[in-house]
Amino acid sequence: MKKIILPLLAIILTLTSCNKEEIEVYDEPFVHINFNNISTSNINSNRRDIVSYYVYLSTKPLAKDLLLDYSIIIGDGLQEGVDFKIITTEYPLVFPIGIYRRPIQIQWLDHVLDAEKDNTLTIKLNSNNLGITVGFPGPDANQSKLILQKVNS
Repeated sequence: MKKIILPLLAIILTLTSCNKEEIEVYDEPFVHINFNNISTSNINSNRRDIVSYYVYLSTKPLAKDLLLDYSIIIGDGLQEGVDFKIITTEYPLVFPIGIYRRPIQIQWLDHVLDAEKDNTLTIKLNSNNLGITVGFPGPDANQSKLILQKVNS
């Protein structure tokens, strides 16, 4: 009886595990900014450290360097040198052949904020020399920007 049940069980498992639906592979190259899979992050006003916000390139190997144009948009409640310092001075951000992750570094400074103002700093990815999609492919272009909201602690 065991000799019949085991092969029969193996056949049943094989037949039920076959899935006739194919998974569509999405193979479009793209560049995106990702910080803990969120689009907005709160930064305490008393923070005093340097943080790396990483930009990722998702593609097969490229034949030439990717040059990424990006913007840092500062709300009217923040001041560079008072609330933060931008450490990364490289513009455009260069992804040499074989490099798929580059940081944009910001040093946060301890400073109490005016809560009535726009206390955001946005890192926005704009365009690149190779025409690679900015943000995740699709109409929402998720992770094409990261909003850093400084809040009083």
